[in-house]
Amino acid sequence: MPHSSGGGHSHGGSHRSRRGSKPADMRFGNRYYPGAMRFRFYRNGTPEYYYSDRPYTLQEAKKEKTRSFFSSFFTAVMGIFCTIVGLFSFPHKITTDYNTEIVIRDKVQLLTTAEETEISEAFRTFLDKTGVTPAFYTITEEEKQGRSLESYAYDLYIKTFDDEKHWLVVYCGGNDGTSWEWEGMIGDDCGGIITDSLEDELTRRMQKNLENNPNNISGAVIDAFNTIGGKAGGFSFKNLRGVGLTLIFGLLCLYAAVKKFFKTLKTDPSADPRINSEPYPESEPEAGPKPGPGSRTTKCEHCGGEFDMDDHTTACPFCGAPLENWE
Repeated sequence: MPHSSGGGHSHGGSHRSRRGSKPADMRFGNRYYPGAMRFRFYRNGTPEYYYSDRPYTLQEAKKEKTRSFFSSFFTAVMGIFCTIVGLFSFPHKITTDYNTEIVIRDKVQLLTTAEETEISEAFRTFLDKTGVTPAFYTITEEEKQGRSLESYAYDLYIKTFDDEKHWLVVYCGGNDGTSWEWEGMIGDDCGGIITDSLEDELTRRMQKNLENNPNNISGAVIDAFNTIGGKAGGFSFKNLRGVGLTLIFGLLCLYAAVKKFFKTLKTDPSADPRINSEPYPESEPEAGPKPGPGSRTTKCEHCGGEFDMDDHTTACPFCGAPLENWE
């Protein structure tokens, strides 16, 4: 059933616009729509009204109960899903469907053969635990060609790996023999198990190790990755907060669904007071605003009621139909 998408009119030199709105139920709503009649029924002795193009019947009441059951079912499914996610949402190991060869490139020759072997073994252990493949490069200051190490590490990652599942660490020694810097670059797909807090912890651990013993580069790298590998897959505070919110949302959905289900279950469609509704008004209203001498009156094209246009400028006071046509 179509509905108004908006319109406007001007009167007395001014312009007013309106927006049409679609009732929640196009056949049984609490607002007027073109072609609708107003029906009156009594609930606990109090008159209430709805707009429709046909009377509310027992069949409609049964349909509404069925819709309520389906709504409860959908809410319950969402609640169960969110609860399960909240209870069992653990970090997962990254799928190793890519080239997992351990890459160590010591261009500056800062590592011995034994140290490279130890780093490779630590990286392999980290890979087996997380699915993320570490890589380690050492470069000279000249290789950066005046760029920042972060920019160099980013370009190196893009040129070397065609996936987002590596964790590259680049170490650069200064020309003075005492200064140094390093940079980590991790693929986006590693987030399933390497959280932001673990990335921060590796940074802190690596930096602290190098500051305490700048000559033991291999020890700094091995200790950092061993530490993070031992914690990967566990919960961090950030994980617990997100899981907790998901769990709470799921339980609230379940509570609302169960409450609505039992309420609907107790509902007797035949007892719905709207079944006994009647068109209102059935004829022109007997009561209502009386036009005074010299006032402008109009007649509602929907219910036939007459009223003063100066007192009611937006809608019929009897049936609520919007006023659109001015002379």
